[in-house]
Amino acid sequence: MAPRIGPTLVSRDNWPVLEPLLNRALDLEGEERGAWLAELAARSPELAVELKGFLAEDALADLHGFLSGPPDLSLAGLQLGAYRLERPLGHGGMGTVWLANRADGHFEGTAAVKLLHLSLLSGVGQDRFRQEGSVLARLTHPNIAKLLDAGVTSAGQPYLILEYVDGLPIDVWVRNRGLSTVERIRLFLQVLAAVGHAHANLIVHRDLKPSNILVDKSGVVKLLDFGIAKLIDPQSGAGSPGLTADGTRLFTPEYASPEQVWGDALTTATDVYALGVLLYSMLSGRHPTIGQARSTKQILASLIEVEPRPMGLGDLDMVVAKALSKAPAERYQTVAAFADDIQRYLRQQPVNARPHSVTYRFNKFIARNRIGVAATVISAGALIGSTIFSVSQMNEARHQRDVALRSAQEAQAMTQLQAILAGDSRGEKGRPLTVNERFDLAVTVLKRQFGDQPWLVSEVMTDLSDRFYEMGDRASERTMLAQSMAVAEGAGEHRQAALAFCKRAYSYSYDDIIDSARADVAAAKVHLAKPGVRPDPRLEALCLDAEGQTLIAAGVSDSGIPLLFRAAKLVENDVYGIRLSTFNDLASGLRYSGRTREALPYYRRVMAELDSNGYTNVEVMPNMASFLVGSLAELGEMVAADSELKPIIRAQEAALGPGQTSTLLAFLYGQGKLRLGQLDSADVWISRALLDTSQGAGALQAWLPTTMTELRLEQGRLADARRASEGLFDSPRGRRATSMVLKARLLRAEGKPDAARALLDSELVLIAADTGKVLSQFALPYVYAGQWRLEAGDAAGADSLARRGLRAAIAGDSLGSERSGLAGRADLLLARSRVVLGDRAGAFTAAERAVIATTNGYGPGSRWAREAVALRDSLKK
Repeated sequence: MAPRIGPTLVSRDNWPVLEPLLNRALDLEGEERGAWLAELAARSPELAVELKGFLAEDALADLHGFLSGPPDLSLAGLQLGAYRLERPLGHGGMGTVWLANRADGHFEGTAAVKLLHLSLLSGVGQDRFRQEGSVLARLTHPNIAKLLDAGVTSAGQPYLILEYVDGLPIDVWVRNRGLSTVERIRLFLQVLAAVGHAHANLIVHRDLKPSNILVDKSGVVKLLDFGIAKLIDPQSGAGSPGLTADGTRLFTPEYASPEQVWGDALTTATDVYALGVLLYSMLSGRHPTIGQARSTKQILASLIEVEPRPMGLGDLDMVVAKALSKAPAERYQTVAAFADDIQRYLRQQPVNARPHSVTYRFNKFIARNRIGVAATVISAGALIGSTIFSVSQMNEARHQRDVALRSAQEAQAMTQLQAILAGDSRGEKGRPLTVNERFDLAVTVLKRQFGDQPWLVSEVMTDLSDRFYEMGDRASERTMLAQSMAVAEGAGEHRQAALAFCKRAYSYSYDDIIDSARADVAAAKVHLAKPGVRPDPRLEALCLDAEGQTLIAAGVSDSGIPLLFRAAKLVENDVYGIRLSTFNDLASGLRYSGRTREALPYYRRVMAELDSNGYTNVEVMPNMASFLVGSLAELGEMVAADSELKPIIRAQEAALGPGQTSTLLAFLYGQGKLRLGQLDSADVWISRALLDTSQGAGALQAWLPTTMTELRLEQGRLADARRASEGLFDSPRGRRATSMVLKARLLRAEGKPDAARALLDSELVLIAADTGKVLSQFALPYVYAGQWRLEAGDAAGADSLARRGLRAAIAGDSLGSERSGLAGRADLLLARSRVVLGDRAGAFTAAERAVIATTNGYGPGSRWAREAVALRDSLKK
């Protein structure tokens, strides 16, 4: 029979799926468990219902013994084989572990006895338990806890008798002892020895984590728990070890490998990844990818998307990075290779995790032989050229020399042109030159002075085009790039031509000129394929970025986003300085594609790196902040947006003085206060930003009409609101919907409710007819229209509009129903509509959701949260 828990019957096939979920739920408490269950419900409602049923049943404590107290102490004194149970040591999804003493009178000693849970006495549970015993029987290694005995009691209870390890998890041991880096590495080598032995016996552990790796009082490592280990299929060949099919995905999220998350085949490289996570954590005291992630979904997303930050340990960073490669084929293929590289690091020899340049090898030689080198450095210098350099290495050295010379020449040319651009150049009759005229003069000088070096002319012109991009003059940018292309193509400089084509494609995609962008991408690929064009990660990343942005602008996000991820991967450790711009483009591409929540970690990463590099008080930081808080506002997380801005404002005021922040930052902060309904603060900060009208009118042009119209409306200053509304934009789609809401609200405030309703209804017709992706900006148009329908007595119409508003607010975001204030407002309208329609139960459910979402999105003291709480409480009576 399948295990039965309370009134819930679990099938044998379903239990392997439910068990790891149950273990995860039991690891969480309070709000964290609730949030995790909500995520599960969004992905798989049936599993969530079944899991919640388990958690609600008192009988679960009897079966698993770790919900409400220790395991059933009535087992104490039970004799299994030669051992008598004394006290429980631990418990988990598969079973409980007891301390036992030898009781047959022949020898003295202790052991750990593992019992299978009664709920798993059939089917998959017994198979997995038997497998653990068979696995351990094959392993005899000083760093693996030994299997002493196994059997089944007369009552049918399976058990394993294991070597008892009186020790601490390896992370606790390291933390308590304050070990040096070398001591931590040597301890980790014991772990590698144990795992290597398992692999040599064709066994992959699949669940390596600190709790399964104990260190005893003498400092000896013991590897435990092969409960979900899997035998490597020897028939698959040593080159590509496969696994016998098991049909389940069981792992600990924090130590899972990407292939475990994806459901791909698991190999020895799966354990290598977990070992990489362990080593990174032992050395740095932090997890390599999790960061601020808390829920399982966030943890798994960070596993796929986040690259570990270097620890500042030189070659050891390269070793760990190789072990943590997302692609299994890029990791160490054996634990022995992993251990060998660590040993090489300890001996100060070149490690295999990085390419071995001549300089790198020579520096390592010096580190190992300081005295000898000091004595022979003069004679060694005469021998290096003839004895060390191979032909390929000499060619690489020449290439590096050429790159350095070209960079120096380019810098010299740019210095001269900068003087023209920044100087007091004059035209006819002493007239000051315009910006574009100065650029034309600079190009003329460039062509005359460096005409014999077309690569330099093309490259500098490409760099100059960036100035136009920064000024927002993309037409001039593209004109400059066209000149660069002409020079490069005429001279056969394919790399420079490809660079210019890719930059122009990016510019075209920004303005949705799709056909031209596609043509430029195709032209760039032709140049990159020409013979003699050296691989260049920076150029490849830039072109992938341009192609990805073009596909996204054309509405083919599923094809464009992977290209942006590839570009970000290429420049992860970029020394050319385009890493942050590439990450920003990836985030913006995700946001534009409706995957706004996925964009947040990349925006935050860019901001964190800017801050760590001293850019906190530079205008680029507020610019990046605008992307992040704009994304959070789209998700309806107004409180979170406000929290992101506060530390940046504090840092700027600390550096510049009280009340001294950038214009854009002050405006963003005031805009956030307006969204939260804090009108006085909003007015103060927005007014502070607009005191500098020279910046306020230009830098804030995109947001100024919308923000000022809403602020004056909320303040009841209708005349000022009317003047501000004259500048409202009618495009793009999201901005148009917001503008129509404000215009309709203004009409209503002026006593024209019919005109307001007609205007908003016409906008809703356009939204409904739009075949593009649903935007969160559509939520409030539905909500306001629904409120006005409800006030007019049309509860059914309001109910329908509330549901549409809820769908728009969530817009495919599984976390939106609980975090989005916009979703909370839609649910509040839905609850009110349900009350009028006589559905108090439905109204109460919607009101409860509204309380959670408005509290999270707008804050517990906000107007919307108070209204939601009042309505919910009234429905309790």
